[in-house]
Amino acid sequence: MAALTPEDYRALVFANLRPQRLGTEVVALSEALGRTLANDAVAALCVPPFDNSAMDGFAVCVEDFVGEGPWVFSVVAEIAAGSAGPADPGVGDLGTGDLNAAGANPAPAVSLPRAARIMTGAPMPRWADAVVKVEDTDAPAGASALPKTVTVSVAPRAGQNVRRAGEDLAAGATALPAGSVLGARSLSALASVGFGEVEVVARPRVAVLATGSELAEPGQPLGPGMIPDSNSTLIAMLVREAGGEPTLVRTVADTAEAFGRALPTGVDLIVTSGGVSMGAFDPVKEYGLAQGWTFAKVAMQPGKPQGHGVADGTPVLALPGNPVSVAVSFRLFVRPFLARLLGREDLADADPSARQVPAGAAWKSPSGRRQFVAARIVRDSGDDAVVPVHALGSGSHLVASLHYAQVMAVVPAEQEEVRVGDLLTVIDV
Repeated sequence: MAALTPEDYRALVFANLRPQRLGTEVVALSEALGRTLANDAVAALCVPPFDNSAMDGFAVCVEDFVGEGPWVFSVVAEIAAGSAGPADPGVGDLGTGDLNAAGANPAPAVSLPRAARIMTGAPMPRWADAVVKVEDTDAPAGASALPKTVTVSVAPRAGQNVRRAGEDLAAGATALPAGSVLGARSLSALASVGFGEVEVVARPRVAVLATGSELAEPGQPLGPGMIPDSNSTLIAMLVREAGGEPTLVRTVADTAEAFGRALPTGVDLIVTSGGVSMGAFDPVKEYGLAQGWTFAKVAMQPGKPQGHGVADGTPVLALPGNPVSVAVSFRLFVRPFLARLLGREDLADADPSARQVPAGAAWKSPSGRRQFVAARIVRDSGDDAVVPVHALGSGSHLVASLHYAQVMAVVPAEQEEVRVGDLLTVIDV
């Protein structure tokens, strides 16, 4: 098989494995951070839910500002945030009660036009259409007794300092679309429109298998020829960042038999690293070919050898073994697959993070293979520029410098040399 472009290989994976959105569950908002919204969230409440004051001041009717100012108003009530507001429409039925909540002045000057002292967020009286801020009156700022009258020095316009019901979002409108990843701000939005719990897509359960007899558990002493297993940690944490749950993480010796025995059940996806190339000890490829899995060469650097298949009904994505190859392969193939399981078509079929940034350094790129370079964004003469995080560029073993990467710089397959100033596509890591 001729080498495939990354897009063609991803399309082949989707065609062969047919990933579909998983089931759903209902969780409290407090447990929904990072989860994926299963259905459009329709607002049950308006935001704001009622007309309310945007200022501490006095609710008035603009039509009462007749002639030249200043203007004197009878203070007929006080309305605090959290109160039901005074009765409407007339002065005579305002009622009495706790003046710190929502009450009437026991002795209003009824011959004057009316005003109500009102606090920020308190409901507007139906007869009022504006709020005069305290600073534009003769009333003292801060706590004080309710005055019988208030003098206003600046006439307001209709609607001034009033937040109208539904001006942010109307009840019945879509607050968030299905597929949204729920962060702090989106969860706050859901709370504001009446949600206490939300239906989310189940987290994909992912098993991670790192092949290699040379792999030692992280933090353990190394024997001759051994290296720390960084791939298991890398893949498991990338799974978690992408919205999945790594339910099993293990290393496997370099034999097809050991690999076959290690394949788990009861998960939604298996991701493996290593053993997919042309070596004498490539257990994943040896096992997979016997099971009818697909192995392909992808015209990319790093990450050329790739594979995928099905094990007892569970899809398997088989990545190469070098850590940077793992990171690039995960970004291009595993993350979109998980996005499809989560119903996130925006990430499954496109890359909204892609943008153009000029190169801030020069480096070589292999002919005929699209290069993905772990890179960072720097400021060059006031403008953004992209540079590799390591002098060796896209070396597939450079895992210790991988954490500096902010983006991946993408060099087209036909470009053999990057020059300073060349415009490159970059994608988020």
